Amino acid sequence: MNRLAATFCALATLAFPAFAQTPADFYRGKTINLVVGSDAGSGYDAYARLVTRHMGKHIPGNPAFVIQNMPGAGSITMANSLANVGAKDGTSMGAPQSSVAFERLLHLLSPGGKTASFDATRLNWLGTVAQDTFVVLGWHKSKVSTFADMMTKDFVVGTSGPNTDGSLIVAVLNKLLGTKIRLITGYSGTAPQLLALERGEIDGSSMAYGTVLTLRPNLRRDKEITVLLQVGRAKHPDLPDVAFLADMMKTDEDRAIISLIFDKYQMGRPFFVPPGVPADRVALLRKAFDETMKDPALIAEADQLKLEMSPLPGTEVQALIERLYAAPEPMVRKARLLLGTEK
Repeated sequence: MNRLAATFCALATLAFPAFAQTPADFYRGKTINLVVGSDAGSGYDAYARLVTRHMGKHIPGNPAFVIQNMPGAGSITMANSLANVGAKDGTSMGAPQSSVAFERLLHLLSPGGKTASFDATRLNWLGTVAQDTFVVLGWHKSKVSTFADMMTKDFVVGTSGPNTDGSLIVAVLNKLLGTKIRLITGYSGTAPQLLALERGEIDGSSMAYGTVLTLRPNLRRDKEITVLLQVGRAKHPDLPDVAFLADMMKTDEDRAIISLIFDKYQMGRPFFVPPGVPADRVALLRKAFDETMKDPALIAEADQLKLEMSPLPGTEVQALIERLYAAPEPMVRKARLLLGTEK
């Protein structure tokens, strides 16, 4: 009996340090691998690198960060990899494009959303650095200078591809409001679209307002572009008098469908860790993320880089995703039909 008790005590003593391991013990000397679902040099990449330069000091044990870029299929390649084979201990983190969270809901990138081999509601969302407001803008020489003009005049808009945010906004405007927008796709990013505007190749474009401010703040300042419409969860503080898509909906059902499609912009530039990470470690990382967003050094660097910040905590991002996935199926189907992702 005494020998059994002694053996138990010895085993308990051996197990105790692992059981009592503090967050600082765990993260000290560790490296967090942050995988970005976009190309190096993109807006998502710039935000990810900004966060990695500051977040480590807000995590007990002060782990280092390394960046890996894994672009492909609108960040689905990265999200599939991280969700299914990423480390489940809090040392793997993802920075995806916001649309990736809604592939299984809206099927923006694949028939039936089948390329997404993960459940977005089970990813552990840490928060977002910036909430996006998308805008439809026109060049100052265009015949279209107000939103009302888009209802009656031919308006050529350039975007990157058929299922990008700009193209989806155009599809909704043409089908739901009867605008006269003609879409030209194939511009590889925001900068080429702005250059096409200056050259007169297109009359307008649709992109994140924060991206315009980052890449070419002079265009807005010098009144070379006119913001005709804004789309998102709420109006941008800079654009109180610019038309807001949700306000133009005539029925509660249309407003609900627009919310289902475009509330994702509230996620903006999100970060997550895979399913299976212990809850206490997720809570710790969410707290560190929130503290990072208030870090004066990060805020000063974001201002220097002209990266707009409007953070949202991880619990609110998680709640947003769960709310949208809980939408009634008939409404979801109507949203897909409007987007052209379901026949």
